[in-house]
Amino acid sequence: MPVTASNTSSSWWRRPGLDLDAFLGSAHARLDTALFDVDGVLIDTRRSYRLAVIHAAEHVVRVVNGLREAPSPLVSLEDVALFKLAGGFNNDWDATQLFAALWTARLREWRGAPEAEVSLAEWASRARAAALAGHGGPEWVRAVVPASAIPSAEVARWAHDEHYWGAELVRAHYAHEPIYAPDARGFVHNEGALLEAGLLPALAELGMRKLGLITGRVGPEVNWAVTFLNEAIAQPAGVAFHDTQFGRSPFASVVPGTVFAKPDPRALALAVRMLESRGALYVGDTADDLDLVLHYRHEAQPADPRLPPVLAVAVAEGAAAIAYQERGADIVIPRVGELPAALVALGMQAE
Repeated sequence: MPVTASNTSSSWWRRPGLDLDAFLGSAHARLDTALFDVDGVLIDTRRSYRLAVIHAAEHVVRVVNGLREAPSPLVSLEDVALFKLAGGFNNDWDATQLFAALWTARLREWRGAPEAEVSLAEWASRARAAALAGHGGPEWVRAVVPASAIPSAEVARWAHDEHYWGAELVRAHYAHEPIYAPDARGFVHNEGALLEAGLLPALAELGMRKLGLITGRVGPEVNWAVTFLNEAIAQPAGVAFHDTQFGRSPFASVVPGTVFAKPDPRALALAVRMLESRGALYVGDTADDLDLVLHYRHEAQPADPRLPPVLAVAVAEGAAAIAYQERGADIVIPRVGELPAALVALGMQAE
């Protein structure tokens, strides 16, 4: 069936003046590659990773640090979204450390001081400013929060992972005996697929048959995600499958956080080189995802002009969508399934 623009085109946005031919800039360039973030784009992790951050941070504050007078819940899904939008906290271990540190300091080190009254929304705004200055994420946390309030990376990691995987799976994957959530079932079981079975065939019909993942996931989390996505889409017609260290899937290039952590532009440069891309797009849902493409343009491409052009596609709605429009995204869509229609409207045609 030919790919056509849907009648919901008003739900997505493209940068004013964006012209595909001009963007590609060469008769030899063409959009043949689609690269994706995983969490929030292809897999719904609002009830898994983000809940793991919330519960792990509260456990560290209330139980590990003994601040049982802390209100509950300490952190909301909206709070997590604000810091994902700020940038620098794509890694959920870092996000767990962040919220545990801010709340511990509020209740202990900053008690009675003005900092204790600063809202999480304001802290997120300050985190964004630091990220723009190149000193965001954990570096910013260490600069603004007393060291005595910041849990170790080890505590933050296992508090998070025990809540995410649950006791049974954290033992199976890491041979780790749970300390912080010994009875947890694991929020990983809440995950749902955002990747629809028809998306990859629709992209292939438009000539985009080179597919890859750039994810903050590491270790067994990557294998789990690849298996999960394969089960969600089976093996759609017209889409080739490839063998990688993370299993067989449509994604011939998989760049995990242990190789290059977003927004390091080397992650994107590696992916397009592996796929021998002539032109690509990258779909993400956080500030670090957008910054990955912007850093690639400003740092990687000037250093190596042979690198192909890459469009920045953001999955977002509401205030986040507006923020990404203002920050330099090329296309903003409410869900990844809108991508083919947005590309058709941009001028791409079925082969």
